[in-house]
Order: sequence, then C-alpha cells, then structure tokens
Amino acid sequence: MVGKNINLLYLMEVFSGLARGSYLGCIGWTTLVISNDVAIVGQIFIVQSLTVMLAGPVIGVMIDRHKRRKLILQAQLVIAVAMVAMAWLLFQTHDFPVLWLFAVVIIVNAGRLTYRGAFNGIIREAVEDEDILHIVARTNTVHLLATAAGMAGVGFIMDRFSPGHGFMASAGTSVLLLFVAFLLADGQVKNNARGLAGYWLDFKIGLDIFRSNKKIRMLTLLSATALPVGQLTNAILSSFVRDDLMQGSHVYGIVDAGWAFGGMLAASLLSAKTKKFQYQYGEYFLAVMAGIATIIMSFSSDIISLTLIHGFMGFFVWACRIIIGGHVIELCQNENVGRTRVYMEVLFSISATIMCLSPTVIMLDATASYFLYWGLFIVASSASLWYWRARQGQS
Repeated sequence: MVGKNINLLYLMEVFSGLARGSYLGCIGWTTLVISNDVAIVGQIFIVQSLTVMLAGPVIGVMIDRHKRRKLILQAQLVIAVAMVAMAWLLFQTHDFPVLWLFAVVIIVNAGRLTYRGAFNGIIREAVEDEDILHIVARTNTVHLLATAAGMAGVGFIMDRFSPGHGFMASAGTSVLLLFVAFLLADGQVKNNARGLAGYWLDFKIGLDIFRSNKKIRMLTLLSATALPVGQLTNAILSSFVRDDLMQGSHVYGIVDAGWAFGGMLAASLLSAKTKKFQYQYGEYFLAVMAGIATIIMSFSSDIISLTLIHGFMGFFVWACRIIIGGHVIELCQNENVGRTRVYMEVLFSISATIMCLSPTVIMLDATASYFLYWGLFIVASSASLWYWRARQGQS
C-alpha cells in the first residue's frame, strides 16, 4: 500500500498543479478586469492569507485527527463546486459584486489548505525519514510542471473564450483529482481525545512544538520572511503586465508560468541530487537570492526578460520552500505533522497579508516599485536571519 500511495501522490500532484495554476490565473485576471483596480487584486490575496490565518489552526488539528484520504476528497469536491459556481455567475453576467470573488477565494483556499496538510501527512506516513526530502522534491517537480501548464493554459482560454471558461477548466482538474484520490489507501489515525476539549488539547500540543524546537522556529521565520513574495507576485503581476507594460492576458499567462517553470527546475535538481544540494544554511542563501531576483524583476520591461526573471524568482523561492518543507516534515511525528505545517502556513500568511496589503496602503506610481522595495526587504531580513542562525550554530 505504501508504494501504491506514493505513485498515486505523483498523479494527484499533476491535477493539483493544474488546478492551482488555473485558479491563480483565473482569480488574478478576472479580479483585475472586473474591478479595474490593482488594490482590489491585492485585497483578494489578503483575504486568501486571512483565510489561512483564521482557519489554519482548526484545519491543522482536523488533519491530525481524521482520515487524510477522506479530507482530500472533501476538500477537492468543495473546490470544484466553488469554481463551477463562479463560472456560472460569469456566464450569467459580468456586472456582479467583487464580493463573490472574495467568497470563492475563501472557499478554495480553505480547501487547498486542507488538501496540502493531508497530502503532507500521507507523505509522513508512507516515506522513511531519509527519503522525505527526495519525495517532497519529486512531488513538487510534478506539481510545478502542472502549475505552469495550468497558468499558461488558462491565460489562453480566457483570452480566446472568457474567464467563465477558465473557471470551468479549473473545476475539471479538481474533479479528476477526486477520481485519483479515491484509489488512495486509508492511513492510521491517532486516538485523540473527543469533543471540544480534545480539539483544544491537540491545538495546544501543536503550539508546544514551536516553543520546544529551535530548528522549526528558525525555519518558520525564514519561511515567513522570503516565501510570501510568491503571494505578492500573484497580487500585482496582472497590473504590472497590463498597466505598466500595456500587454494582454496571454502575456500575463506566459510570464506567470515562468515562476512555475523556475520552481519546477529547482524541484528537479533537488530531486535528482538531493544530497549534493543539502549545504549548511543553503535555505538562507536561497532566500537572499530570491530577494535579489525580485529587485531585478522591477527593472524588467519585455516579455523575455520578465519571464526569465520571474522564473529565477520561482527557482529560488521554491528551492528554499522545498528544503524548508522537507526538513520540517523530517522533524515532525506522524501525529503532529498536520498542525506543524499548517501553523507555519499561518505565520507565512500573516507576512503575505502585509505584502499584499501594500498596494492598498501605499500608492506608488508604478506597480514595478512594489517588487523593488519588497525585494530589498527580503534581502536584508533573510541575510539577518542567516547571520543569526550561524551565530546560534557556533554557540
């Protein structure tokens, strides 16, 4: 069953990546078209982060208390229904409140958080410690290749047909993932204390992990510092392409896909040469490089350079993310992996909220300037954490 589950995980990540890429493309572009305001696009992704912050602790406990296969099935069914509902609204009229988009973001991201946490739990169950980083890298390679295809594909679908067709295509990928997840073997579930008191006890145990484990604390801080730049680019890239560069959704789809291709390359290298890439403090170096690439992004102006630099951003962020994710799963026990990973996502989302809120709070003449200033912040903060971690290692 273990081998069967691992093979199914790869196939699930194909459809998960297609669903994620197409969803991000649909939400980013449709919100900009309907609202005609980059600040609203930023607010969409703020709501995404707030969903993780508020629902994350509950979802984390739920993942560690219930059958993870069942949670995956429920999460993908909810996502598919939400995307179909959004498509139906778009087919009916283009003149509807942006509030509907916010509702879809809340539903889809609660579902995705449940799916990712349960997926990580299955990896923890099925894989030996020494192979975790290798498997995490391989699943991310598949996921990111599919994400790139989903981003680029939905950009052309929206350009050729309509945003409603894009949402329908995205819903279809979640339905296909459902069929694969049905074949998963059920894992073991810890005998938790029942009722509200049991949930509260499990929640406190999850928080104790961060108080007692210095390595997880440092990895969490680094994750919150550098990785949310991916959320920033989701929030402002559509405006950068349309308003700064005067280009259409097809260009947006291509540039957006560059991120996923860069991440796919990072995942492939980590998968093929896992041992070679485990340099001491390597994740801190990658975080600094992600900040530098973000700065360069602000000065790019043509589609080729934009796609390449966005690809480098994706490469450094995803390499950092995979290494952090692999180390954290290694440090967790099966019964608490859901809470640990989701609580990291909560802190990550707090940072992402601040980044995505910046276009609303601070009005700049060009969208590119947000890449510049946040890139400078990432370089400075990641370098500081690197120095702090190195000093701790010497003491």
